[in-house]
Amino acid sequence: MDEPLALLQPGTVVALHLADGSQRQGVIRAVAGGWLHLLGSSGAMLINLSQAAVIDLGVAAQAVPAPIDDPRPRPVSSDIPKKLSSRAPGRPWLDGDLTALADGFLDGRSDAELSESCHRTSGQIKQLRQGFECTRGTVAEEDISPVAATWIARWRRVLAGGR
Repeated sequence: MDEPLALLQPGTVVALHLADGSQRQGVIRAVAGGWLHLLGSSGAMLINLSQAAVIDLGVAAQAVPAPIDDPRPRPVSSDIPKKLSSRAPGRPWLDGDLTALADGFLDGRSDAELSESCHRTSGQIKQLRQGFECTRGTVAEEDISPVAATWIARWRRVLAGGR
């Protein structure tokens, strides 16, 4: 046998019996400068080879399940994402929609009713109501949210009937 340490190749599973009586087991990551980099069940370890009394090369590799062997169900092509409903916040408001919404506000309909009939969220209806009431002059601009304030110019244009 030329060099016994030549048997310590990366990827080899070994059990080390140290001079203090303890034992370490794992996979060799690297051997250099009299040190052994071992990856064991407790994590990565650096072991000085001068402290090893016995290095057992006949250790069976511990079975590590591969991700492909995961027993949980895997998604299949029929699991496509569902399209958002018409309540998607990014859908633009048309002038006709805003006119109908203004009529609903003037008729005294609740935000929940208008939300259902316009297919929008109640949060959107609330912001639009604040902007509408500010445009009518019943609420001061300082008393509404910054988001509702962005609707004031649009409400003025829609209620004036122009573009």
